Amino acid sequence: MKPEQKKTLELFYTAATDHDATTLRSLLTDTFTFKSPIGVFDNPDDYVAHCMGFNGSISDSRSIAEGNQVVHMSILHAKFPDGDAHIPLCDVFTFDGDRITAQELFTDASQFPQPE
Repeated sequence: MKPEQKKTLELFYTAATDHDATTLRSLLTDTFTFKSPIGVFDNPDDYVAHCMGFNGSISDSRSIAEGNQVVHMSILHAKFPDGDAHIPLCDVFTFDGDRITAQELFTDASQFPQPE
């Protein structure tokens, strides 16, 4: 993994955990997209707003990198209204220099609360 990618991911997860919208947004390009089994965001501002409403942290991080992509595997320790959950995640990040252009999340969506 390139040093700038490693630094960006460290800042990304810290900003998300700390609910630091300004820092999180600064790490994403204006054309950032997010895809997952639990939702899709075609712009960075909606994605950041979504992240600010989420409570959790990650552990057991491992990464594999090739060129402008980094595969990041971790365990999400999520705090949901009806209890905590430990959910395996696999994120594929695409970079342009030190900024993230796309994130695709692979996970078991059944472990997340379903919208009412």
